[in-house]
Amino acid sequence: MSSSHLQWLITRNTSSFVLKKRNVKQPFSREPLHLTNRHCFKFNTLVHKNVIGVEPAKDKNGFVVVMKSKKKVYKPKASMIRFQIKSGPRHTLAKLSNIVKNGYRKDCRGAVLKKASAIIRSEKTRVSKKAKPAKKAE
Repeated sequence: MSSSHLQWLITRNTSSFVLKKRNVKQPFSREPLHLTNRHCFKFNTLVHKNVIGVEPAKDKNGFVVVMKSKKKVYKPKASMIRFQIKSGPRHTLAKLSNIVKNGYRKDCRGAVLKKASAIIRSEKTRVSKKAKPAKKAE
């Protein structure tokens, strides 16, 4: 296996996940497990050995944490470890922070927490305000 820097230099201009748009300086990325959707080396999920991602859960309760295992490197589907965290917003974010802090990409901690909190925010049901009845003019 070659280094992640060499892999990035080879794939950065030829990746099928790159999405370039006019008048936008930084291209976007459509990679699975990508945290920010910006095409850059730091958040690239193809070249790094340790990858962590956050996805919304299918039952709309919490989120699913996806981590790339160091075992089974040549079997991409089997190398992904998925587990769901669903125990209240503050507790889930604290758990996720501890997972990232204890040896799994400390540099991506802020992006992981930002994406997880956005997922939690999107799952909240919003209470619509009742419309006030119009006053009758006499």
